[in-house]
Amino acid sequence: MRRLHQGTQGAVHLVLGVVASRIKSPRFIRYCPGCVTAQREQYGEYFWLREWQVAGVESCPEHGMLKDTQIARPLIERHRFIAAAPEYCHFIKQQKGMRNSDWVATQVRQLLARPTQVSPSLEQWAAYYRNLACRLCLSRGKAQIDHASIRDRVLMAWPATWLTRNRLMPRSSFADESDWLKAIFRKHRKSFNYLQHIVVHQALLGRHWRIDDVLNEVSRTPICEKSSQVQVAIQKSSSQTPDQEVWRELLSSHPPQKARKTASALYARLYRNHRDWLLDINYRHAEGKTNTNVPRIDWDKRDREYLQALRQLATFLKANEQGPRRSKTCYLRLLGNFSTLEKNLHQMPRTSAFLAVNSESISQYQIRRLQNAYAELRNLFESPPRWRLLRNAGLSEERMTGPARQYLEVLVCRSTEYEVKRGRK
Repeated sequence: MRRLHQGTQGAVHLVLGVVASRIKSPRFIRYCPGCVTAQREQYGEYFWLREWQVAGVESCPEHGMLKDTQIARPLIERHRFIAAAPEYCHFIKQQKGMRNSDWVATQVRQLLARPTQVSPSLEQWAAYYRNLACRLCLSRGKAQIDHASIRDRVLMAWPATWLTRNRLMPRSSFADESDWLKAIFRKHRKSFNYLQHIVVHQALLGRHWRIDDVLNEVSRTPICEKSSQVQVAIQKSSSQTPDQEVWRELLSSHPPQKARKTASALYARLYRNHRDWLLDINYRHAEGKTNTNVPRIDWDKRDREYLQALRQLATFLKANEQGPRRSKTCYLRLLGNFSTLEKNLHQMPRTSAFLAVNSESISQYQIRRLQNAYAELRNLFESPPRWRLLRNAGLSEERMTGPARQYLEVLVCRSTEYEVKRGRK
């Protein structure tokens, strides 16, 4: 909430995972006719409830199915406040609510009423779900989780149509490692959304559970501290075993790879009992070790080839004013072999010089976006306003650089002068 008040230009939604979440927001603002009627009788006016707009909540537990308004999401004018009013919230008969939606609504109300607190860690969530499976006899021993039984319980408790509609249908193949239902009972490497937690707990615990109690239990779950590894120094013996002597004699007449094929059993014993010694002596007797400093790649030839490819690529990109920022990284990725190129740019002076001259800075990229926005809006407006230029260019006052701001002022002045000349005529 603090980030929203500070004005982070949508960064809070990125941090919360809204953009990448499998849960998609409802297409229209929703309301409950029964609740709206009660609001009018009690308060004399209407207001939106947050629980109506939560994905997965499709009905009101007290009155029935929610209804869509004509207000689409997301709004084109997203900063405009639209109050709940009779022209949007019509009094129509509601259908009977769905049991599974009522389950979700009951838990969502608890989540919305919870005070701000520190979220449990991923380690605590992983330990909690492991303990939950053991407590419900859904594990084989201490390590293996009975994923098949868990999946059967989820499919028995929740309708397949509802799971599919909310993108929560478990994978049919048990070998599929990307299944979210399997991942939630394993080591947590990412957060899971509220619907996934509700689906699992409702299927395993039935009606008698509260998400408040679950969150409190997870917060109290202790984290097992990792035991520090003890480094044991192994003293090397000056005397060598008969196997080591035989291997040394073999290396005097054969390279390591051929010696390994000749005496595979001897190699296996040495690898098992004297691995460090074996790897060290093999490295010292390896063939062609003296030629490691000889360059294997003609970097001058490769430099010329990449320079020619970059020139063709730059010509193609300049023909299209749209597209992402033409940074050095962008050019290298389009060429392919990004990692190799980036590590060896110091050996290709022509390529490095081309990238230094032709790479697009952040200011240049923002100016190009403003140019594209101005050209696009001139088809709709004779003098595009400043706020529309910013919106179409995908920029904000906070992120705009100095040169881009100056260029924007030039465009605004150009539009103003055009309006003045038009008024005189």
